[in-house]
Amino acid sequence: MLRIKRDPLTSVVLEQQQQQQEYVPLKRVNVEATIRAFAADVTITQVFRNDETTPIEAVYCFPIEEQAAIYTFVARIDDREISAQLKEKKEAQRDYNNALQQGDGAYLLEQDEKSQDNFIINVGALPPSKECTITISYITELDLVQGSTIRFVVPTTIAPRYNPDKGSIALPLNTTSKYAQSTPYTIDFRCYIEKTLGSRPEQITRVNSSSHPIEINLAQQDAYVVTFAQQNTHLDRDILINIELSDKRNSTIMAVEPGAVMAAFIPTEDECRQASKNDLTNEFIFIVDCSGSMKDENKIGLARQAMLLFLKSLPVNCHFNIVRFGSQYKTLFSEITAVYNETNAQQAEALIQQIQADLGGTELLRPLQWIEEHSPSQGRARQIFLLTDGEISNVTEVLDLCRSMATSTRIFSFGLGQSPSRSLVKDLARATNGRFVFIPPNASVDIYVGEQLQKALQPCITNVHVKWNLGVPVQSAPTQSPPVYVNDRLIVYALIDDKTTPFDHNSSVELQTELDHRSLGVAKVDHIPSVSDSGTIARLAAKALILQLQHAKLPSSNTKRTKTGSTQARFQEFQETTATNEEKMKTSLEETAKQRIIALSLKYNILSPYTAFVGIEKRMNASNIDLVLREVPIQISGDDQHLQMFGRGAGSSRGLGFGGGAHRHRKIMAGNCYELNFNGCQPLPRSSIDSASLILENACSDDEDDIFANLTSKKEKRKSLEKETWPSNDQDIVRHLINKQKFDGLWSLDSQDVKNLTGKTLADFLSENSQIDHHVLVSAIIIAVLETRFAALTTMWYGVVQKARKCLTDLLRIDSKNLDQLLENIRKQF
Repeated sequence: MLRIKRDPLTSVVLEQQQQQQEYVPLKRVNVEATIRAFAADVTITQVFRNDETTPIEAVYCFPIEEQAAIYTFVARIDDREISAQLKEKKEAQRDYNNALQQGDGAYLLEQDEKSQDNFIINVGALPPSKECTITISYITELDLVQGSTIRFVVPTTIAPRYNPDKGSIALPLNTTSKYAQSTPYTIDFRCYIEKTLGSRPEQITRVNSSSHPIEINLAQQDAYVVTFAQQNTHLDRDILINIELSDKRNSTIMAVEPGAVMAAFIPTEDECRQASKNDLTNEFIFIVDCSGSMKDENKIGLARQAMLLFLKSLPVNCHFNIVRFGSQYKTLFSEITAVYNETNAQQAEALIQQIQADLGGTELLRPLQWIEEHSPSQGRARQIFLLTDGEISNVTEVLDLCRSMATSTRIFSFGLGQSPSRSLVKDLARATNGRFVFIPPNASVDIYVGEQLQKALQPCITNVHVKWNLGVPVQSAPTQSPPVYVNDRLIVYALIDDKTTPFDHNSSVELQTELDHRSLGVAKVDHIPSVSDSGTIARLAAKALILQLQHAKLPSSNTKRTKTGSTQARFQEFQETTATNEEKMKTSLEETAKQRIIALSLKYNILSPYTAFVGIEKRMNASNIDLVLREVPIQISGDDQHLQMFGRGAGSSRGLGFGGGAHRHRKIMAGNCYELNFNGCQPLPRSSIDSASLILENACSDDEDDIFANLTSKKEKRKSLEKETWPSNDQDIVRHLINKQKFDGLWSLDSQDVKNLTGKTLADFLSENSQIDHHVLVSAIIIAVLETRFAALTTMWYGVVQKARKCLTDLLRIDSKNLDQLLENIRKQF
């Protein structure tokens, strides 16, 4: 029997396997993907088998990226293949239910309307001893991270989401599916990475995975083949594949197919600087998730690291605050923001070092409501940095509130851990013209934080539009271009009614600013591509339009309405009528958007929250009277250990204590990154790699769980060690310099430190710059070294160097050109 225990802290019901196990109809999952340039075509296969003596209805909740365009759903049983049709959701649900009532087989695929990265498979009336294979195909855009890395993500588990209304964990998609920390089904993975990414060959320099051990087969001429290096892999973490590109690549890409065009732009810093006009003063609010779910996989430790780098990088005299949230929220300053001076910075650092995951549940709405009630002062732009694992259920309310703040506020969201709510983290940023990033476990946090901070300190360009020079009318997708950031990729699409439209060397797409039509990039057909009729671009374009409709800002129904009529109770019904009319207006707009989404979904045959795939298998003389519901348990990710019911001692059981192989595998993963390095595009000789084509590279220490324990004593030990030992690698040297920077932006290194950094003593530099104060000179030396020797780590040091440059120009009373000349003179002395 299944023994059920209830966690007194989270009230999550977890099932513990004891002597017998309830039948789980899902037996295995297979993911096969092909990566082409900017997109991945993915096929998920799920195998269900009925080992019982009566027919069952199998239900399985699982995640797919929200921006994925699902276009195929097929069921195979015995020698029959049932290709599902896409219909409006209510109609599809009705067809599914009617088929089961009539004794037929039925198969249904739906998308959750609230958490839109969650999906549900329904396999109806699977007969005893029968096996059914479900195939789902989708196309999805790939993220470009850190300027030169394509990241492919396959979500595998739905993290438990906290429901603030109930004060407990919400069950997924209105089912009664249970969360389990061990499940019998496993996943297999195969990914083909085409060596020609785009119209011209792109040099792939490295393929790696920070989530799983991988093997890479180099034998194929046109693609690298990535597979898992181990069998029986469980669905306890998202699959992450990183494809690093060389710096020699196009900043614009154009791809075409009959009736659709894609263009990608990566504007340079000079292009964005010329186009942006922003004299606003920034204020920074850091919102840190301190709920219980942040305790595991050292997510709260990652948050501390991120916060310390944020704090060091803030410009002097800006305004800031820190907000911690869980079941309640707590602020560093009682006012909305306080000036960033030395006293307040020291107070903030003391708080950051003491932050714990001790605030219970995950109620994000309340701190955001407090911030929304205190609008930024005139002349200020508000930047919110949100660090969370995203495990909440009231996503719609949170996003509606954020959209209402979008005119003065940008949210830069950070998803932490193995399985954050990717939909929530992305949508928070999209709704406010901000940016999102996911920090995998064991990653170098400062790289990700620095990249986002660099974007926050630079104004984004929101007034851009796309000029399609194709000679025919087009429908842009999305219709309104998202904001543009330096060295960040923007993908846009066009849909064309006439699929016979030719493309030649005169076809081009230009990204321009709205007001002065300044160009930010031109994508041309300088190489006529082999036009495919796969429908990939059209599906992605339609999906972009659907996402825009889903995220469109609607009038808030939570605004306070002033009563202007009679104060008598008998006239109250008329005032209620006014409020109801406002609600009706919002409902009407929502219904219009819904119908447009349904129309796009059906036209391009891609799933949406309001449509569903349904397949009916006609059976003769069959009955489903004894049909039994079997909901597949959802495996909790490796970082949701706060949901465990038992301790980790020798007496704890395998299912909840992770005492078995899954736990050992995770410990291996905590200390290693799995990768293959390429010398340009040339395959490595067989003698240089093992038969598995697998290279292991240590990525982090084994002491991460304790990295922030005993902070005070460790800090004192570090200070004594820093005088004796200079860091040995580039990243650690940069971290050392960031930590050494004083509040005002200057540095106080001694002559030995300067020699360690440059190979010359401080006296050598003073002899050539005797008129400059030695503290100022030290700071200028460090700026010159960071900008020259450590240029590849710009995202780490960008904020501290900007602060130092501002301080030096103020102290020396010179402009930036004179400072650049001073720095150039110092570089000549290296």
